[in-house]
Amino acid sequence: MSKELPYFKFFTGEWLNGDITLEDYELQGLFINVCAYYWHRDCEATYEQLSKKFRSNRIVDLIPEFLKCDDETNQISIRFLDEQFSEFTSRKKKLSDAGKRGAKIKKQLAMNKPPLNEALAFIEEEEEEKEKTRKKTIEERRKDFSESLLNFIPDYDAKMVNEFFLYWSEHGQNDKKMRFEKQTSFSIERRLGTWKRNEQNFKNGTKNNTSANRAVTTKSERQSFE
Repeated sequence: MSKELPYFKFFTGEWLNGDITLEDYELQGLFINVCAYYWHRDCEATYEQLSKKFRSNRIVDLIPEFLKCDDETNQISIRFLDEQFSEFTSRKKKLSDAGKRGAKIKKQLAMNKPPLNEALAFIEEEEEEKEKTRKKTIEERRKDFSESLLNFIPDYDAKMVNEFFLYWSEHGQNDKKMRFEKQTSFSIERRLGTWKRNEQNFKNGTKNNTSANRAVTTKSERQSFE
């Protein structure tokens, strides 16, 4: 403490109005020197240590009014310095705890910085993409939807994919969205798989019907994909 805080508070008013000033100057001088020594030792000193340090038999005159001495340990205590020491120690601990918390937060931020930056970049890209989508006309979005289906043609019959596209891109004259855009969620891959299974089930169930009946998917059957 003495290195970190090499001084203690000295209030001239309290000194001048205190009982110590009623004593002679020798005892006053001894007392202030004892205070300095006591503070320098982080408020820990015994009566024997004071006696050896100052080589004065007048230290006993400071007890019990200005110094307190424990009968068992001979430990000296000076009340106003003990209070200051406790205050400074408490403040030091709070600052130390705050510093540790700050260092921990900085460390966490440093560790999470790359993922955080990546996440922010991803969000920005998503927002930009959404903004572009909002500005596109329904015909432009219809074209984008058509182009996105080209990737699935190697796995699905082109004719089936085209029927899938015509159905899900349908919209009324005053509609602002196509059929697939009105869905809460829409996975092209999952919807194509369902479409193919339903188409196969339809063919298997009507293999004895005429080719005219098997040529197109009726409106009621198409509604099952919504």
